[in-house]
Amino acid sequence: MKKIFLYFSLFFISFIQAQQCALLDAGDDQTVNCTNNCTTLEAHLLGGFVDYGNFTGYTITDETPCPLPQVTSGTPSGITMDDYWSDVINLPFTFNFFGKSYDKILIGANGVIHFYDPAHQFPGQIPGGTCAWEFNDPLPSNNLFKNTIFGAYHDVDVSVPNGGSISYYVSGTTPQRIFVVYYNNVAHYQCNNLRTTQRVLLYETTNVIDVQIKRKDLCGWNNGNAVVGIQDDQGHAYVPNVPPRDRNTGPWIVSSEELWRFVPTSTTVYPHNISWYDDTNTLIGNGESINVCPTQDTTYKAELSFVDSAGISYTVDDTTTVYFDDTHDDVDLGPDQNICGNSSTILDATTDNATGYQWQLNGVDIPGATNPTYEVTASGTYSVTVDIGICNTTDDVTVTMMPIPIVQLDPDFHFCEGETVTLNSILGNPNGGETYQWYKDGLEVLGATADTLSITESGTYRLDVSNTIGCVGTDEIVATMDEYPNLNLGEDMRLCYDQTATIQSNITDADSYTWEVNGVTDPNTTDTLDISGSGIYDVTLTITRGTCSATDDIHIEILDPVSITSNPIFYGELDITATGGLPPYQYSVDGLNYQNSNHFKDLPDDDYPIFIKDANDCIYEFPPVHVTNLTFPKFFTPNGDGFNDTWRVEHAENTPKAFISIYDRFGKLLKIMNTQTSESWDGTFNGTPLYSGDYWYILTVKEGQIYKGHFSLKR
Repeated sequence: MKKIFLYFSLFFISFIQAQQCALLDAGDDQTVNCTNNCTTLEAHLLGGFVDYGNFTGYTITDETPCPLPQVTSGTPSGITMDDYWSDVINLPFTFNFFGKSYDKILIGANGVIHFYDPAHQFPGQIPGGTCAWEFNDPLPSNNLFKNTIFGAYHDVDVSVPNGGSISYYVSGTTPQRIFVVYYNNVAHYQCNNLRTTQRVLLYETTNVIDVQIKRKDLCGWNNGNAVVGIQDDQGHAYVPNVPPRDRNTGPWIVSSEELWRFVPTSTTVYPHNISWYDDTNTLIGNGESINVCPTQDTTYKAELSFVDSAGISYTVDDTTTVYFDDTHDDVDLGPDQNICGNSSTILDATTDNATGYQWQLNGVDIPGATNPTYEVTASGTYSVTVDIGICNTTDDVTVTMMPIPIVQLDPDFHFCEGETVTLNSILGNPNGGETYQWYKDGLEVLGATADTLSITESGTYRLDVSNTIGCVGTDEIVATMDEYPNLNLGEDMRLCYDQTATIQSNITDADSYTWEVNGVTDPNTTDTLDISGSGIYDVTLTITRGTCSATDDIHIEILDPVSITSNPIFYGELDITATGGLPPYQYSVDGLNYQNSNHFKDLPDDDYPIFIKDANDCIYEFPPVHVTNLTFPKFFTPNGDGFNDTWRVEHAENTPKAFISIYDRFGKLLKIMNTQTSESWDGTFNGTPLYSGDYWYILTVKEGQIYKGHFSLKR
């Protein structure tokens, strides 16, 4: 019987569903039931009983690792140096390898097990000798070890500090012992931080070989070569090459635990017998499989009898349990029924996995009534027996014929949210003493026991009317409450003069839309209204949906456009006056930089477009205005070289009529120039050149403004 083992050892700690690791496995526990209580039990032998006189080779499978008993320590192999073979180690049982029997092995430091025969030794495979590490050949190869298990063969080094260990131990009892060689966390040569943990398992009696690798890192030394396989004393091998993992010579890694199983094969097997016993220890059959049909939980034992090659008789057994699941669906005919008038009812005894039915009336079988259903047309107590395989179940029901009240409600209708509506009923065949009960959406309305019902909610309303003998008449009506539309046109709007106000109803599925603008009905009947043009608009929308209507309004202001007057003041100043839009304003002469003041100064002489941004973030652009700014040169050099030979005020010609007076340092008037004539001074007085030095000017504008300064004359 296979079980889930909690396995705690140096090798791994986990729950494992084990592969077969014992000589005999009676198979997993099973469950049968009422409808299928028979099953086949199969015994499995690990590797069979190979007749090595007709040995043919090995098969290999990629298996889940077997659980082994907890081992805290084993027998040290004696290998503490790199690249050595152990001394001769005696096996606890004789092991057949490639059809030959051995009782001694050598353990190699680099992950190999050699079956040792003192009479037939191989060079490089001697007790205490060097265990070669360098190889490139794939198996099979005469350049690789003979008579050897490679599990896995690669260059490792136990000699480094904390380099791991190599040991061996025996698990189990005769004839199912397992000899285990354990490479525990062994360091890789030249890559000491990389490790390998692996086991080689030799199974007594079956001569099966397991190569079990928990971890194998990849080191670049020797090209990272490693190999898993077996090779006989002639250099013949069976090498695992099972997709998806190739484990022949080459660089590879094991990060998820794996097991490679080598099973010997032969054309014949030596005699053995498997007997089966039930839980009373009664022999019930022989052979690897047997069919059983229990009617209760039963534990079966498979017993293997054989004589080994030494002539010793052995008996090995294993058990498996077949659980009988007698649970099944019980037949349910439901509660007793009252059937009105001369009508009939169908009793349904359909039950999962049923194999037969028999109906009875008042305890007597009804001839021919063997179907899952039965139509009842007369009062009585009806029962049914349902066979479910080897099990059965019964139920009964009493049926009484009775009349039905005739109930009629109004047709389905709609009403609006907030209204209260009364549902009325008519009873077509009153007999007196009837009782009433209303239901909403299938649920009883508490206290609703009159022939009318006032409602305020949507729902499917049903009225059940019961007469004095329990017959129920029913009718239902669907009342749909149309939700009151929560109409919302949104927040009031204030828009720029060139924008269009789009008013969107938040309800798009109304039956009708009626718009009013400033008290006048608009012809638009869609859910959207557009308004443009400056002004004040009060908009009202009325919608209808179903039986309900709703109204909402919104106030819209589309601003008047802004207009300006610009007053360019000479000498780089500009005043702007704005009206319209929504004050306060911001002003700009480049469309990028805005200021709160309408006065600009220190503007270079140029044409400037005017931008106005009002409090509603509406932006207006106006044509450029010219701003004049005078430039007073700081010096001039009247030396006749064509550069700076005269002194004049630049841009003065753009001013209204003004006069420039030039004085020497003593206040003597030297020159008067009219700005509109583009006059200049050449540095003379009455035709005589004046000396180098500082001179002063006064610019007088007709409005009375005066600008003063000085400049230098350089000779």
